[in-house]
Amino acid sequence: MDTPVRWGVLGAARIARQQVIPAIRRAGAGEVLAVSSASGGAREYAAELDIPRAYGSHEELLADPDVEAVYLPLPNARHREWVVRAAQAGKHVLCEKPLVLRSADLDEVDEACAAAGVQLAEAFMYRHHPQVRRVRELIADGAVGEVVALTGRFHFALQRSSEPDIRLLPELGGGALLDVGCYPVDLFGLLLGETPREVAAVARRDRADGVGTRVAAVLGYERVVATLDCSFDAAAGNTATVMGSRGTLTLTDAFRADVPGLGRIVLDRDGEDSVVEEVPGDQYGEEVRAFARRVRTGEPDAEGAAATRRTVEVLERIGRAAGLV
Repeated sequence: MDTPVRWGVLGAARIARQQVIPAIRRAGAGEVLAVSSASGGAREYAAELDIPRAYGSHEELLADPDVEAVYLPLPNARHREWVVRAAQAGKHVLCEKPLVLRSADLDEVDEACAAAGVQLAEAFMYRHHPQVRRVRELIADGAVGEVVALTGRFHFALQRSSEPDIRLLPELGGGALLDVGCYPVDLFGLLLGETPREVAAVARRDRADGVGTRVAAVLGYERVVATLDCSFDAAAGNTATVMGSRGTLTLTDAFRADVPGLGRIVLDRDGEDSVVEEVPGDQYGEEVRAFARRVRTGEPDAEGAAATRRTVEVLERIGRAAGLV
C-alpha cells in the first residue's frame, strides 16, 4: 500500500489488543496512531501497545485530523451512535459485529457514511478466511449436490463474576445470539444469498430480566432448512455443516480458524473416504487489509453490505421469535 492508512481505535478493548491491532501491523494495513478510552485506560493501553497518541474521550480521537479510519470495538448498543459520529467527523469505520441492533439503525449509519463519503464495514473477520471462498466454490461445483440443510454452532464458556461482563448486560446489547449466534446467521446468508421465509427460536436466560445465554433457531429458506445454536455455557466449539443431496461439507473451525491456525473442510459422501482440505489463512489480517484497500481506492463492498443487511434483519427476527426483544 503506497500510503499507510492512519488508524484510531475507539475503546481500549481486548479484541483490539489481541487481534486487530496486531493484524493491522502484521498485514501492512497501516499505522495505529491513536486510541481512546472513556474509562481512563487509554494512556496505559497506548504505552503497552506502542501507540503514539492516547485520548481520554472518543470525541478527542475523532477530532484528530491525522486519524483517517477508526476501528470500533465498543459494546453493541453503542455502535450506531459512534459509527454516525465517526462518519460525521470524516473517518472511515470498521465496526465490530453486529454492526447495529436494528434495521432502522442500519439505515441511519448507511446514510451517515454515504453523506460523509466514508467507507463502512462490519468486522466479521471469518468472511475473509479463504475457507469460506473454498466452500462456496465446492457448493457451486456440485460437490454435495443440491443443498438441502445447513447447521451452525458457536459456543464457549463465559465466566460469571461479581462484576458482570458486558456480554451479560441487556442495556449494552449483550447475549449469546448477538455475540456468537450472529456468525452462523451471517454464514447462512452468504451461502444462500437470501433471508429466511420462516423463523422459530427459543432462548434461556441466567435470570428473568437477563440476556439470552443459550439460543437455538430454525430458519426456513426457499429450498433449505437451517438450524443454529449458541451459548455462553458450553465448551468452545464453532462448526458449520452443509448437507446436500450427494454429500456433506463440514467446517471444523468455521468462525475462529485463527485459533488452530488454519481451516479444515471435510467432504463426506456415501461409500467414499472423507476428503479433508486444510486451508491456511489470516482472517484478521485479510479483514484489515481489505478495509485499508477500500479506504485508499474508494471501492464499495456491495456483497459485504448486502450480507450485513441480511444478518441484521434475521437477528431481529430470531430475537423476536425467542422473546428476547
